[in-house]
Amino acid sequence: MRLLLICPSWGRQCGIAWYTRKLRQGLESLGLETVVAFRPRDLEERLRLGPFDGILMQHEYGLYYFNLIQFLSQVEKAKVPLTITMHNTNPTGWMAAQHIFLFRGRARFVVHSEAAVRNLSLGRQCPSPGRLTVIPMGCPTFDGRLISAEEVRRRLGLAPERFVVGFFGFASAHKRIPNLIRAILAKPYLDGYIHATAHPMNPRAVDDIYRECDLARSLSSRTTFRNLTLGHDPIPDEEFGAYQRAVDAIVLPYSHDGKSVSTSMMAHEAIASLRPVMTTRVVYFSDLQDEVLKIADSSPESIGEGLASLYRDERLRQRLVDSASRYVTANAWPTVAKRYLDVLGLS
Repeated sequence: MRLLLICPSWGRQCGIAWYTRKLRQGLESLGLETVVAFRPRDLEERLRLGPFDGILMQHEYGLYYFNLIQFLSQVEKAKVPLTITMHNTNPTGWMAAQHIFLFRGRARFVVHSEAAVRNLSLGRQCPSPGRLTVIPMGCPTFDGRLISAEEVRRRLGLAPERFVVGFFGFASAHKRIPNLIRAILAKPYLDGYIHATAHPMNPRAVDDIYRECDLARSLSSRTTFRNLTLGHDPIPDEEFGAYQRAVDAIVLPYSHDGKSVSTSMMAHEAIASLRPVMTTRVVYFSDLQDEVLKIADSSPESIGEGLASLYRDERLRQRLVDSASRYVTANAWPTVAKRYLDVLGLS
């Protein structure tokens, strides 16, 4: 069986490209052949050289402008099963305008949470319930070949005996990293490792963290201030799980603004590390329940209270890890790939 995957950000630093790569690996683990197209002319060439049994298209509003119509017209002509993953949903403004073209065709749609289903239903244009399926975000499986947590801590200058709180992901204002920094600095019995990289679409976001916290940034890729270390160089994909496992807890203190609904990729990476994870009660984590510790909001006070609970309560930490382990097993990428085949009608 042969599938065509469409991802305009393929090969770039982008969460949609990451998702497509992991989904592709899941499909190939089932014995399927996959081909990726990222521009309309690539798609035209791939379809000409076909045939394909199905097409999986990844959608995020910012990846499509005038090229959306080009992509959709070509896949409609292919006359093979088509599924479009909506990584973000927004029923307002210029984003809702894309729905006119997306939903009038024959495609079936995948979203990652029931919250995304509800958000789509608020718009003037939405797919019928029979064309919309929820498939949770996939989780990686980290094998035993990772470098050790001790080695990662040695590289980063983190003391082996300290309780280290970690953050991993692109820097962005809605992730409230400065509030996490303030909460960690107020807890001298903790150490913090904040790994925030600059997204290509927001290169100044890392500098904004230092400015908001009134911290001096070193000329190297890592800055240390009291009980806090900030790093910004990309982590190799094959070592990402090891870096997460080198901390004792992971915190994602996001806030939510606007009408968009999406699902946190980093939360699923974090719980797969089998470290206790703390999040806020915002829509990005709506698909996770007992797998994470949810705090009221992203204020330094709420973050600090949650950090204290994680530090003091070993049974809480173990309970979170046990729940996360069950979730990761149920939503491994090969399992997610099988669900996509069901939606395509190819299982």
